[in-house]
Amino acid sequence: MKRMGRTKWFKLGGLGILLFLAVYGLVALESSQRKEELPATRTTYSASAAGYKALYLWLQALNIPIQRWEKRLGDLPPAASVLMMVDPELGPGTGELEALRGWVTEGGTFVLVISRPNAFLKNFDLELEPGFGLSHKKDDEEVFVFQPGPYTRGVRTLHSQGHPGLALTQPEAVVHLRSEWGGLLAVLEQGKGRLIVLTDPELFSNESLREADHSRLALNLLLTHLGNGGVLVDEYHHGYGRATSVFDHLTHSKAIYPALQGFLLLIIFWAAKGRRFGPPRPLVRDEHRSSLEHVRAMAQVFQRAQARGFALEAVSRWIEDHAKRILVYRDHELQSKLLVARKRLGEQELSERELLTAVRTLYAALDEARGKY
Repeated sequence: MKRMGRTKWFKLGGLGILLFLAVYGLVALESSQRKEELPATRTTYSASAAGYKALYLWLQALNIPIQRWEKRLGDLPPAASVLMMVDPELGPGTGELEALRGWVTEGGTFVLVISRPNAFLKNFDLELEPGFGLSHKKDDEEVFVFQPGPYTRGVRTLHSQGHPGLALTQPEAVVHLRSEWGGLLAVLEQGKGRLIVLTDPELFSNESLREADHSRLALNLLLTHLGNGGVLVDEYHHGYGRATSVFDHLTHSKAIYPALQGFLLLIIFWAAKGRRFGPPRPLVRDEHRSSLEHVRAMAQVFQRAQARGFALEAVSRWIEDHAKRILVYRDHELQSKLLVARKRLGEQELSERELLTAVRTLYAALDEARGKY
């Protein structure tokens, strides 16, 4: 490879590495910003303070039929009675909202625990009140208004650090719990089933499940309509059991636009430096060869015309390498036959019969050496 070609490839390689580092840095920066912007992950696989693993294990210890659901909502089993979804990180896929509404209408209970607006709540024509913040006063004497019923049975005190309020636009929705921040717990009947919305996921987290009557409230929401079915905890919309790809990540990432800009700059650089769009390059000039180099090249051609000698040399090298491979190289008889073949290579002429005899002798010596060891 010429020096100019090597330099060109080094430059392109360096540019590619810089582009990769730039995109990787943008993705890392976006991930760190998401961790700061979004609430903690509310998954039953998490043992952190904000996770829901304690609730899942506690319900298992009570022999309640509960399992994690890591499939699309369109595949919900009719035997399940309760589906619990806590602050989903991913939105619904194609047809999931219609399948969820149909499952609820046929008698399912959908327990949605959220702290921010999402498509699952909007699917039932409910919204959160805008302008929610933590600027309200906080003390140990939160004021809650309880609506008597199966969902608030046995619940006397709760500890909340703030939550968004429910904006009820349907008269069928009933608020069973309200605090100074707004509606906390509401139930909306849908056909044979119902939607239960709780707007403070922190109440059932690993850190605060044992406080006050939080665990009692969790049992009321999950077991009131359990019947003979089971409880499913949605993990599919936290990313579990969901097949993703690099392209899918980039299309839903903020780094897609800088990556496209970098790719466009790379195309412009290639067009400017390439042969088709770049400035014309001088024609390659043939270098003049000296007469001595011509004579030397012709001599090599005449030497290679001795095909029989080259054939014997190739066979000798193959037998020598094969003997080393099967550990019979040190056989005295084989060594003597190889030595005779090397001497024949120095002869001026080699007939076809002599070539055939020499080759057969070498193969026979190899077989004899192989039989000894």
